Amino acid sequence: MAPGAAALINAPDHVRIRAIRSDRWVGFGRARRVLQYLDALCDHPPSTRPPGLAIYGHSGMGKTMLVEKFRRDHPPVVDRNTGCEAVPVLAITLTSRPTERRIYGQLLMALGASVNERATLMDLEIRTMLLLKNCNVRVLVFDEVHNLLAGNPREQRVILQLLRYLSNELKASLVCLGVMDARDAIAGDTQLSRRLDQIVLPR
Repeated sequence: MAPGAAALINAPDHVRIRAIRSDRWVGFGRARRVLQYLDALCDHPPSTRPPGLAIYGHSGMGKTMLVEKFRRDHPPVVDRNTGCEAVPVLAITLTSRPTERRIYGQLLMALGASVNERATLMDLEIRTMLLLKNCNVRVLVFDEVHNLLAGNPREQRVILQLLRYLSNELKASLVCLGVMDARDAIAGDTQLSRRLDQIVLPR
């Protein structure tokens, strides 16, 4: 019996019920290989053309659970000497119709920073990039990438160029997740799609 489960045997009913209802990571062969790949991205030194990964799969195949497991394995760490927090993995979920302002705002919120709704796009960009660099983000994760398809072709190109710009400026790896339609969305930027290896999660 797992130590965690053994510790719950004599716990009160409400504690055991809560534990039963909690999310659990259940690994399988393909998922473990994906995690190994993600770990390698996190350990990859900064480079002008960082490697990346696109993970596709039908809804409910565990893509988001993979990201949560990856984030738990690489939590933020505070440098005791400088007092600065390093965030090796930063993940956001693209909204139903993503824009540059929304993505910068989501990144700021994920870093625990406030968002000034009156700020110009340039102000948001400068502040976001500064914080991302200060936090030494090594992997940027974008979930629900298929939501790009809600925009017109020009809007899609703008967001794909933004993702590539973030990766280039930070010298950090990109991880994109979504249903199979996400492949069509990413294919809109040839340079981006070429640097992303592809893995499909089976049913």
